[in-house]
Amino acid sequence: METLYGGKAENKIIRQLFRKSEVSWGVSDFSKAIGPMIDLVFVSHFIGVDGVTVLGFMSPLIMLFEVIGSAVANGARNKVSSMIGAGKLDSANRVFSDSLIMSGGLSFLMALLAFIFSSGLAFVLGAREPAIADMTRQYILGYLIGFPFYTLTRVITPFLQIEGQYKLVNSSSILTTVIDILADAFVIFVIHGGMLEIGMATSLGYIVPFFVCAAYYMGKKSSSVFRLRFKGFSPKLCIEMFKLGAPMGVTKGSKSIGGLIINNLLTVFNMPYLVAAHGVFSQITVFVRAAWYAPADTLMAFAGVFVGEEDKKSIKLSQRISLVHALIMTSIVTVVLFVFCDPLAAFFLKSDNPEALELAKQCIKVSCLSLPFHTIVYNFSNYLMGIKRLRFANIYSFLIECGNLIPITFLMLRVIGYEGAFISKIFNMAGLSLIAVFYILRNKEGKSFSDKMLLMPRDFGTTPENEISVIAVSTQEIEDLSKVAIAFAMEHGADKKRARRYGLITEELSVFLAEHGFNDGKEHHINMRLVAKNDDLIIRMRDDCKPLNLKDYYKLLQDSQDKKEEEINLAIILKMAKDVKYTATFGANNLIVKV
Repeated sequence: METLYGGKAENKIIRQLFRKSEVSWGVSDFSKAIGPMIDLVFVSHFIGVDGVTVLGFMSPLIMLFEVIGSAVANGARNKVSSMIGAGKLDSANRVFSDSLIMSGGLSFLMALLAFIFSSGLAFVLGAREPAIADMTRQYILGYLIGFPFYTLTRVITPFLQIEGQYKLVNSSSILTTVIDILADAFVIFVIHGGMLEIGMATSLGYIVPFFVCAAYYMGKKSSSVFRLRFKGFSPKLCIEMFKLGAPMGVTKGSKSIGGLIINNLLTVFNMPYLVAAHGVFSQITVFVRAAWYAPADTLMAFAGVFVGEEDKKSIKLSQRISLVHALIMTSIVTVVLFVFCDPLAAFFLKSDNPEALELAKQCIKVSCLSLPFHTIVYNFSNYLMGIKRLRFANIYSFLIECGNLIPITFLMLRVIGYEGAFISKIFNMAGLSLIAVFYILRNKEGKSFSDKMLLMPRDFGTTPENEISVIAVSTQEIEDLSKVAIAFAMEHGADKKRARRYGLITEELSVFLAEHGFNDGKEHHINMRLVAKNDDLIIRMRDDCKPLNLKDYYKLLQDSQDKKEEEINLAIILKMAKDVKYTATFGANNLIVKV
């Protein structure tokens, strides 16, 4: 048996769940980025530099389109994660329904308005030359067809991940990529289409995966706790979701505005290929953003759940895993882009013009040096959202892509010239990293930097003396858990009767979970966290075994004609405990028992 006192050992279950969720977010981010990237490759090779310029102009608009999905998805996830932590499944289901209804309605309305004013949008985006303006409008029209379905998929994905449906998320993400490649190839090689058809191909890659994900919730045999039930629309709940997701919306919105302003600043230099070169790196960045987004998104989701559980150790572990993983991946990406900038520029910007290729090479080689700072910036930004420090999260999100970047870019362009557009990215991210560090250091709660990083009040959670965590990996180790629980209870003032009851519940609960979870021949872990807070003795069980709702299973046993010994054991747990709550998060079973 592995015992965790004060973080001397690491929680294996959290590490496993974090990796699974991280991979899922990475695949999801990759699939969202692959559409524009595939478009860039096909357009560059078969339509030309004008088409690449169109994609450069379109980048801010696509970011603007993502505002609704990102804001609602992250707001719903933050709202649901705290509800899941508290065992409020009915309220969580209401969030699920309202988030889909709201995001679907808003995205369809936004698509309709963009369709009506597509010509004006092309002009605002910076496409002033008549031929390029027409190509931009055509791509907008094709892209709008799939935009609402992209938004709905974006909102559904966090719910699937919360329930541990990583395979479904990964499958739908891969399907997006496959469809987009096949559709683009069909447009280029079969019908010899233009930007309208390229946009429609991307849309098709959004539409099909949505129905694949939606089928899970519509299936009669689905075990999901989330169901699309219209029980009246709650404006108050929707406003709350928007507030919780506002920082992500601010990030997307400011990136859209910032990209629009920068594109217009670059056109002042009257260098026709500068926007295209800048657009190439923007597309590459979207393509590799999973390196920092996947760990940061996972951290945000885990932080929300662990805040609800007041589990400081798990939050710290999640922070550490996220930072380390993001730093490793962004460092690898940076080295690859720096070393292979020449072939990458030639691949993504198919042009015989040496000036265009040289600008693209410079942009990639210089701008990629900003990527390691993304580790700090996005982990910090997403963690602020996860713990609901929304005011500063909104400010910081605005600084990332607009408030800090625009003045730095403007200054660099004036002082250095066009190269300043590339160098400004490094100064922007380095400055934002320093802001994050200073914000943490000024936190008065906690002496060590790791305690300050929690950004939590002094009374959050418990002290190390008032909690203990134990990991069991076999049925033989389960028997020792009751002894640990009894000793813990007596150390914290419980009389012998209450301590024995605490130990008995721990033993019965552990044996029951082991019998049902360790019988598939695979390696599993049961993590028991004992907590003494106020007048409560709390048992928090987390395991990576097959899904098992304790209360539902007990009800099935009661309805059965055959009385079993395990029904008696469950009755001991449920009747002797003050409160029992079950939740399933990220593919793990979670039980919170108060004695």
